[in-house]
Amino acid sequence: METGLETKLEVHMFGGFTISYGGRPITFGRGGTGKAVQLLQILLIHQRGGISKEKLMQDLYDWETVSDRNNSLNSVIYRLKKQLIAAGMPQEEYISLKNGICYWNGSMDTWVDTVAMEDLAAQASDKDEAEQIELLKEACDIYSGEFLPHLSGETWVTVENLRLKRIYEDMVCHLCQLLEARQEYRQTYDIYTKAASLYPYEEWQAHQIDSLLEMNRYEEAYNLYLKATKMYSDELGLPPSEEMMKRLQRMSGKLVSRESNLAKVQNMLTEGQSVRGAYFCSYPSFVDVYRFVCRQLERSGQSVFLMMCSIRSTDGLNRWEKEASDWLLTAIGSALRRGDIYTRYSSSQSLILLSGTRSEYCEIIYNRICHEFYLLCPEKRFQIDYEVATIAEVGEQEPEMRFKRKAAW
Repeated sequence: METGLETKLEVHMFGGFTISYGGRPITFGRGGTGKAVQLLQILLIHQRGGISKEKLMQDLYDWETVSDRNNSLNSVIYRLKKQLIAAGMPQEEYISLKNGICYWNGSMDTWVDTVAMEDLAAQASDKDEAEQIELLKEACDIYSGEFLPHLSGETWVTVENLRLKRIYEDMVCHLCQLLEARQEYRQTYDIYTKAASLYPYEEWQAHQIDSLLEMNRYEEAYNLYLKATKMYSDELGLPPSEEMMKRLQRMSGKLVSRESNLAKVQNMLTEGQSVRGAYFCSYPSFVDVYRFVCRQLERSGQSVFLMMCSIRSTDGLNRWEKEASDWLLTAIGSALRRGDIYTRYSSSQSLILLSGTRSEYCEIIYNRICHEFYLLCPEKRFQIDYEVATIAEVGEQEPEMRFKRKAAW
């Protein structure tokens, strides 16, 4: 019998499904989504302990109405054996049943990425620190994406995907803790970067920023912060999280110049040429200004209002949502005075700080914003809503909110 690589069965299920025997790819019909292929996948991920026939039938048929699941499963087993042999694999039984448990029974050396990753993670648990690091690195390298993403609608795939994802996340956190203790920040940055590329909406970027800050790469950290918060705002409609704002505060003191000449520092701080309209800033900067103004009000007694403008499509379509958000920001900048400040809070909402005005003027300001917006807006139906409250009211009790809607044009 042939030995070594010539008889090795290699299976990848992270990020997709590929299978090869002796270095030659094996292909199945129906894009690898049929019951026979799913049977093979289930048996391979349970190759060590097998899987009960009852659980196998439950996974394969889930909520499907099948008159005789046992006969259906037997037919799938028979079909899988024929497909494997037709694909060039040896004439074997491949599947065995003992005491109600189904097993993968191929005689060849079989390597499955999901099993290999779990084995490495288990081996690392009782090793010394250096060995743990090497084993966990190898395990993390194997994880290359969601488990069988083309079968994400299958319940058994969803359950297995969540389980494997948790294992990967735990490995990343533990491995990086070990590396951080050794001040191996270049390596932690690379590991977090991979995690962020696989799961961009789970704030792995915050850990990337930590690694960059430890390497004194402050400008890169700041650019990554801007990129991440923009993505969260544009694609999820979310403002920067508290964790991301903590990173901004940590890096902010490292980004300024060490220039000690006051005149030069003042020149750097000055806005420059005269700019019309309100002042736009990032959400974290808006938070700082807002809190500072709150403190000033304790002794100045000045009238300051917080306004939120929200935009939505009245026809239920979101084709112009991103453009409409940009138009709203432009309209606010044009409609307000130089002494007012505004920011993008989410993909559909903007915040405005109005100082030195009176409550009856808020609706006038809102109408000016609407006017500027509809000058920019093409022939699409949008509605701008607004809420406003005095800063003194916010946080003390439920504020008296004034709410207005603008009819779509």
